[in-house]
Amino acid sequence: MGPSRALRSWFIALASLASACAPEWGDEVTVVDAGGGADAVAAIDALAPTFDRPATPRDAPSIDAPAPSDIPRPDVPTVIDVPTVIDVPTVIDVGPPDTGCPLPPPAARPPAPGPDGSGVIRALAAEHPDWLRDSCISMGGTHRFLFEALRRGRAVDPRWGLDRRNGPLSGDILTYFYGDGCPEGRRETYMFDVITRHCAQPGVDEPAAPGWIDRSSEGAVWTLMGYDSTPPPDAGTPPPVDVPPTHTRPTLPDGRGPLQDVAREHPDWLRSSCVAEGGNNDFLFEVVRRLRRIDRRWGLNWKRGRVGDMSQDVVNYFYGPSGAAMEGSLDTYVVDVISGHCGPTPGTTWIDQTGVGGAEARWTLAGRSDL
Repeated sequence: MGPSRALRSWFIALASLASACAPEWGDEVTVVDAGGGADAVAAIDALAPTFDRPATPRDAPSIDAPAPSDIPRPDVPTVIDVPTVIDVPTVIDVGPPDTGCPLPPPAARPPAPGPDGSGVIRALAAEHPDWLRDSCISMGGTHRFLFEALRRGRAVDPRWGLDRRNGPLSGDILTYFYGDGCPEGRRETYMFDVITRHCAQPGVDEPAAPGWIDRSSEGAVWTLMGYDSTPPPDAGTPPPVDVPPTHTRPTLPDGRGPLQDVAREHPDWLRSSCVAEGGNNDFLFEVVRRLRRIDRRWGLNWKRGRVGDMSQDVVNYFYGPSGAAMEGSLDTYVVDVISGHCGPTPGTTWIDQTGVGGAEARWTLAGRSDL
C-alpha cells in the first residue's frame, strides 16, 4: 500500500474518533465516507485544522487558576480550647431577710396631739428629786432622770426615744416616733421638754422642775444614742442618806491667809456682805476665788442641802475621791468665814461647822464660772 493510501486511512480513523467524541465537546462533526476518490481527500483536508485546536468547551473562558498548593491558608487553630463546664454557684447567700423594726401602731399622728407622759415625769421627780436636780451634764450632773423616764416610757411603748437634732444628745427631751419603719435618725416624731429650767444657775434661777412641754415644731431627730436601758441601781427607791464615805477623808486645809488678805484689801466688801440688808456677795466670792487658786476643791455651800439657797457667810471644801463630781456632792467640809454676819460690825473667822446640828451641806459653785 502506497503512502497516500496509508495517510488517507489514518485521517479516516481520526475522523471516526472525532465523531465519537462529539457529544462531550459539543462540536458537530461530519463523518465523511472514505471510500476513496478526490472528494474524500478534499473533505479530510478541510477537517484537518479542526484537530489542531486545543480541546476546550465552547465559549468557555481560559482561566489561569493557581494550583491548590499555591493558595495561602490562614493560620487558624483547628481546635479551640473552650471549657465545657462553667463553675457558677447555684445558691447565692444573701443573708437573712430584712425584718425591719417591729413597732406597735403609733398612739397618735399629727395633727393629733402627742401622747401624754406628764404623769410619769411627775412621779419620777417625786421619787428622785436629786436626779432631777443633778440632771445638767454641763454642771457635773448625769442622765439618770432622763434615762429612767425613757425606760418607763419604753416599757409601755417602744416608740419613745431621745433627741439629737443638734448632734449631741439633748439632756431634757423625750421623743415619740409616729412614722413607719426604723426610727433611728428619723424626724417623724413628737418632741417633749420634760425638765423645765434645765441647767438653771443655782442661786440665780429657780431650780429645775418636771415638765411636759410640746416642742415638736422644732424638728427633733429620734435616737437611742447613749441610752442605757438598764434601770439605775436605786430606781424606784428613795436615795440613800447618811452613807459614810468609803475613802479616807483629807484634813481640812487652813484658808485663813487668803481670807484675811481679802478683808484687808476690801473692808467695804466685808461691811456690805449681808444680802438681806441690800448688800452683795462680792467679799465671799473673792475669798472662794483666791482659795481655788490654791486648791480647786474649795467652793460654796447650798444651805442644809437645799439647791438654790446659798449660804452667804460659808465656804465648803470637797473631800470626796479624786475625779468624782463635786457639784451637788455631800462630801464636803463647811467653814464659817464671816463672824457677826448681818450685824453692825462683821468680821472674819474660821470655824469648822461640818455636821454641826445635823445640818446637811451640799458643795456648789452656784453656776459661777468666774470662780
